[in-house]
Amino acid sequence: MASRIRQANGDDYPEAALKTFVSQNSTIERVALIDDLFGKMRLVFWARSDSQDATRQELRQKLDAALKAVGSAFWTGEAWDATKAEAADRIVYDKAWSEGRGVSGSDKVRTTDRRRNRGAWFESLSEPPWIPQREEGEQAPPILVFYSFKGGVGRSTTLAAFAIQRARLGERVAVVDLDLDAPGVGSLIAADEKGTIARWGGLDYLLERPLESVDLRDYYHACRRREITGSGEILVVPAGTLDDLYLSKLARADFEPPPPQDKHVLTQLFEQIRTELNPHWLLLDARTGLSEPSGALLGGMAHLHVLFGTTSQQTWQGLKLVLGRIGADRVLENKAQLDCLLVQAMVPEDSKAATTSKAVFSDLARDAFSECYYAPDPADTEEDRFWYVRDMEASDAPHAPIAISYDQKLAHFDKLEDVADHLAQSPEYMMLAERIAARFPGRTKE
Repeated sequence: MASRIRQANGDDYPEAALKTFVSQNSTIERVALIDDLFGKMRLVFWARSDSQDATRQELRQKLDAALKAVGSAFWTGEAWDATKAEAADRIVYDKAWSEGRGVSGSDKVRTTDRRRNRGAWFESLSEPPWIPQREEGEQAPPILVFYSFKGGVGRSTTLAAFAIQRARLGERVAVVDLDLDAPGVGSLIAADEKGTIARWGGLDYLLERPLESVDLRDYYHACRRREITGSGEILVVPAGTLDDLYLSKLARADFEPPPPQDKHVLTQLFEQIRTELNPHWLLLDARTGLSEPSGALLGGMAHLHVLFGTTSQQTWQGLKLVLGRIGADRVLENKAQLDCLLVQAMVPEDSKAATTSKAVFSDLARDAFSECYYAPDPADTEEDRFWYVRDMEASDAPHAPIAISYDQKLAHFDKLEDVADHLAQSPEYMMLAERIAARFPGRTKE
């Protein structure tokens, strides 16, 4: 838990102490360790239903001693016995368990954090709202998230390149700019060469949709410029208009997970886009870093996550957190990893430097995915529920990167039409588009 100071010996972590304690005490069935807003620890334990009161009291004392030994500055001494609790208390205790995250190596210990924000990074938002498919007259489009931990790596430009390529195949592509703190893709793919965008955007939708039904036409614009889209079209939901009111709107946006019985407002937006616009693809431009919108988008809403990185240490520190979120954490919950595709951005133009950079990046990717994403190989060689370590040699494995080189043409341009042909015809962008399309049968280039 991040609020606690790491002990000199990693084995002294409270989680490790609880794992050892539970493994040595058969009377205990499970334990939930709770870290509150101020970093103070409490726990709830469940003992066997036939255990005696005196036995459970002794367990409470031993748990207190075990936690005090490894976290005295943070341990409150509060160990709640949920074994024979009253109905009202059981609801609270059971919630602490159900909201908890599994601890590696034990199915009897979970940890849970009380937090002020960033809730979307901790709670799974289940699965995408639909299964991608193509049927006559109706689309169930793949939902793609484009995400980078650090900015300035060409994420939005790469999204635009994919959108242009698919539009030039005669398809309709929907794009949503959810980089609300620093919008860009909405104006990049504008309605005309003057840079016209919809008056309202995704931020306005997030605030207004929970209050009443809305007309989606108010929140998007269409890019149908033949020199960009060819015979297709790109329908864009921008973040919104950057006027004097934008910051106050942003301050009111709420990305905390809704109650289980309610749909997330982003899911409502995606479903309305699917129903009313019928696109072939739905592309989401995510905010960099550990932002609240990105936490929601990386929580299970998308069918494919296009992750951008470089060889920098900061990139991989952040990407490991993301890979754990979409990979190892889900495996611990017995859920398949979320599908992803890795892009090495800003590869040097110099051929010798590029070769070295690609080798370094590949090694970093292999190590990070092995640690944070791939599941250990199962005994059954036919088992294919997860991405396993044995899958790493496949050419389309999630960690096998697509390289996008730094390109001076894209460092500065006045209008998208000035570089649209380059984005549509660049071998690197085309290779990325082919890798993406290959994940969805029936959508490869005709």
